[in-house]
Amino acid sequence: MHIFNPVIISLGDTHADLTISSVEEAAEELLTEWPIDDSDRYYEAVKACLDCITSDADPDFARTAFVQAAEEAGMSIKGIISDIGSFQAV
Repeated sequence: MHIFNPVIISLGDTHADLTISSVEEAAEELLTEWPIDDSDRYYEAVKACLDCITSDADPDFARTAFVQAAEEAGMSIKGIISDIGSFQAV
């Protein structure tokens, strides 16, 4: 597993919030549940996740790309956990 500091996103009023804390979770979400799968940010996030999974790329790079793709897709970033026990509402 390629762990990064968790990101909490809202999937809308009818869905529970989702906490993503690894590159693998981000990739799964992007490839199976993503509402917009034809944008530049989406492709950058998928590439960043796959690069991290298949090489020694930095998981934080994939995390940043995932957050940018989520924002572009209109998802609400509810919080970013920067350190254990340290929650930053967005």
